[in-house]
Amino acid sequence: MRVLFVENDMRLCEAFRDLAISLGHVADVAYDGHQALLLAREHCYDTIFLDIGLPDVDGRELCRQLRAAGASKLACVVAVTGDERHVREQSEHFDGAFLKPLTEEGFKAALGAC
Repeated sequence: MRVLFVENDMRLCEAFRDLAISLGHVADVAYDGHQALLLAREHCYDTIFLDIGLPDVDGRELCRQLRAAGASKLACVVAVTGDERHVREQSEHFDGAFLKPLTEEGFKAALGAC
């Protein structure tokens, strides 16, 4: 499975990537919305883990843009946030939502839900 992690905290993003790789997946990272859009247009991701609070774009808007066009428009998009309200009030744009930090069990559950 090919996954993309979009998270502006570089250490957290790289930890997500390393977890996915350790479980046998191909994983890429993006630290902002612009980079995420470029990668998602170039590669066909099965699942995209998306931080809602990015510095350059709201995660809900980025989700809408990801679904509008490109190679990854059919990807399962999972919101990952530090704000519990976003998990409870999941936008119609996302296929799921998880609270940070995303554990190995949470990661596996997110992949299984997609």
